[in-house]
Amino acid sequence: MRSQKRFYLLTFLLGCIVGGLVIGLQETFVNPLYAQKSTSLPQLDPEYTKYMNMFLTAYNIIKEQFYDEKQTTPKVLFYGAIKGMLENTGDPYTTFMDPQLTKEFNIDIGGTFGGLGIHIGDRNGQLTIIAPIEDTPAWKAGLKPNDKILEIDGKSTKGLTSTEAVNVLRGKPGTKVTLTIGRDGVEPFQVTITRAIIKVPTVKSSLIETNNKRYGYIRLVEFSMPTALDLKNTLEQMTKSNLSGIIIDLRNNPGGLLSAVSECANYFLSEGLIVYVRGRNNQLAEDYRATPQKRIIPENLPLVVLINEGSASASEIFAGAMQDTKRGIVVGTKSYGKGSVQQTYPFPEDGSQIKFTVAKYFTPAGRTIDKIGVQPDIEEKYWTESLSDIEKNALVKLQSTNFIKDFLKEKPNYTKTDVALFQTNLMKVGLPVPFLALDYLLYSEKIINQIPPVYNLEYDNQLRKAIEVLENYKKYQKPIQYYKEAK
Repeated sequence: MRSQKRFYLLTFLLGCIVGGLVIGLQETFVNPLYAQKSTSLPQLDPEYTKYMNMFLTAYNIIKEQFYDEKQTTPKVLFYGAIKGMLENTGDPYTTFMDPQLTKEFNIDIGGTFGGLGIHIGDRNGQLTIIAPIEDTPAWKAGLKPNDKILEIDGKSTKGLTSTEAVNVLRGKPGTKVTLTIGRDGVEPFQVTITRAIIKVPTVKSSLIETNNKRYGYIRLVEFSMPTALDLKNTLEQMTKSNLSGIIIDLRNNPGGLLSAVSECANYFLSEGLIVYVRGRNNQLAEDYRATPQKRIIPENLPLVVLINEGSASASEIFAGAMQDTKRGIVVGTKSYGKGSVQQTYPFPEDGSQIKFTVAKYFTPAGRTIDKIGVQPDIEEKYWTESLSDIEKNALVKLQSTNFIKDFLKEKPNYTKTDVALFQTNLMKVGLPVPFLALDYLLYSEKIINQIPPVYNLEYDNQLRKAIEVLENYKKYQKPIQYYKEAK
């Protein structure tokens, strides 16, 4: 009788899910402002009755007749039923999380956790790296946006959700995990990474002085709780430096809090829409607008926004808002294309929860970004993207050897001539690595135990392009256009 009551209680919850839930939001795009709303049973139409009867029949048959009794507990069967129902939506961001996965999932918002330092998602059914976090083990190992994680410690990731993968990838600091990586133009290769405590400083900044001008450079790593205040303080300090322009670097920024990115965008805009969210039949409708009191940067100060394929979700909101309003020039490569809104419903019974897509967000001009991304105003590929497949494979193979470390031991104060000779020797052993790539690998290895500079113009052609745009801003600048109402 007790199990029967529990069964009908969970059936009730399943019905609530089928009928549509509207609750709180997380993942790489998080909106804590949406309050949980009450749920109700779906209308008992013939379709519902028909399929619920089928479900009940299947449950009872498996519960009573399946040969392995341990696999037919209510928990196992209902967890599987809920998980299967959500996966069958075909939406990679709609998932079920058991209590352990829920705990791991919620760690992200705090900004400190043990792991590798990558944001991952599901793309076309494949576990995909959205972006590595700078200065983390994953970043130092050379993982890149759009890399596919084919295996974790020799086990295939097929069928593994991103949330489940996070639970597998995290572990005690100092332990190792081996990933098999698939990358366009490169044969699958393995990378062994040592886990560490991941601390995410979300705002990094510096001044760039060139051609008798001073530019503010700010890299936003992600949009978490402290980002808006940290950016505010940074901008207020920079405005004292007689700036000729500002660069906001959102490359490899996987997103974060909607409230944070809205606040950050407001620092550059006086009025109008920043982003708006619309759900099914407008059940969920939120407009986020700029107010003149929060603007910090004069609207006539040149602004460039850098993006790449690792810029996702909240970072796409920022870039889209600056682009639509003509407030800034977007430079780089097309962004990731994650423009949907997830909410969570925690089950009080055991601490598990569901996360599901309830809406899409739109730029001020009414553009949807989901699966499309933001196309930059000025396309500038990072130099590594221009390498041939042969060169990319040579780079990967080189990184699996000790050649770089051995070279640095022999020549710690190497010159460009030494690098050129090293390049020639590598070609002789079948590793045709371009000079710039080899020089960059040597530089990266040399400073591996140091805090890297905030920027490096020598190896960052996209940043150099951003400065070039600022220096010729009148060529690209257009009058600011505010959008009063959502389309």
